[in-house]
Amino acid sequence: MSTRTAAASTLTTAEGFRRYLPLIPLFEQHGYAVIKLDPAIVTALETVESQAKQFFGQSAAIKHGFAAPHCVEGYREIGPEYSLVPERPDLTESFSFWYRNRRRPEIVAWRESCPLHGLMHSTADMLSAVTADLFAAMAASWGVAGVRTPPLRFQEASYIQINYYEPAQHSRDLLQDPHEDGHLITLVRSTEPGLEIKVGDAFQAVGLARDEMLVMPGSLLSLMTGNLVPPLFHQVRNSLRRTARYSQMFFVNPELDQKLDPWIRNASNEHIDIIQYANSAPQQFGLPTLVEGAKGEGHSY
Repeated sequence: MSTRTAAASTLTTAEGFRRYLPLIPLFEQHGYAVIKLDPAIVTALETVESQAKQFFGQSAAIKHGFAAPHCVEGYREIGPEYSLVPERPDLTESFSFWYRNRRRPEIVAWRESCPLHGLMHSTADMLSAVTADLFAAMAASWGVAGVRTPPLRFQEASYIQINYYEPAQHSRDLLQDPHEDGHLITLVRSTEPGLEIKVGDAFQAVGLARDEMLVMPGSLLSLMTGNLVPPLFHQVRNSLRRTARYSQMFFVNPELDQKLDPWIRNASNEHIDIIQYANSAPQQFGLPTLVEGAKGEGHSY
């Protein structure tokens, strides 16, 4: 049975953060929420997927020509990223666009030669607007009454990624092991079955309509809310289908050059530096810290 009906909303993204206020109790009650997308965002996501089909169908040599592991940009083959242990890598190829890298000369050069990269940039711009409204709704709901806090800045440290799976090529039961993303939130949309989220003590399949995205809280949001909202653990089950599976995620991190105070402060977060935690979180998946990636000091794949 799909879990989407419990937290689905008929909200659109067009009317600003007040449209998201009814979603906030869903994070508390269910641990996640589902948002309805503006048609322009749906079109952008579908265009990215269409272009990704062309990109991932190319030779390994061509795909690796758009890989920048020193800053975690562009193409990654199966192997370097994992959910639990290095011995069980995520069984997916991927392609990423990071805001922090968009002015790097080697990345700027991709604008003319890699259509996928440019499309992902423009799609991330749309999802950034959604995220800003979501955070404004969270701050209004969970922040201290009467205290106006600065907007949570996130764009420079956030990125959009598309994953490409070939389920039938693998015998493992899970294409991705259970994990939480370690971010503030992840907006995710997938075209084929496989995504499962942990509800209570069991994992349940998630079904999303064409115009929906799942909003998954990460451990950073748990810190921001004094553990009112726990991180959402999830996994990708192997359907063994011969049809390729595409999944798009917008991973949201806080920018590191800000003082980030929790919306809800209590004993669970009073001695934790959320920015420091955010910086080191990618290491649990075999990726460089946010500072290392921003400096271009990531390792080779």
